[in-house]
Amino acid sequence: MNMLETISIDVYPWAAPTKEQRAWFDALSPDEKRKAIQAAINEGFESPVSEKSIDDIIREARAELPHAP
Repeated sequence: MNMLETISIDVYPWAAPTKEQRAWFDALSPDEKRKAIQAAINEGFESPVSEKSIDDIIREARAELPHAP
């Protein structure tokens, strides 16, 4: 018989939260966490479409990380 495995995945309103953002978010109640995540989702839907191509984004990311290929 197969048993379902439960795992925990950290979810934050930022793609790459800083230590300070993690600490702030982790201190929130579950309801406050849901509100913060929903606000981030709404902000994303309301933001304008980027003029950058994926190639532009990759080029910028590589420029910021000199060890990247």
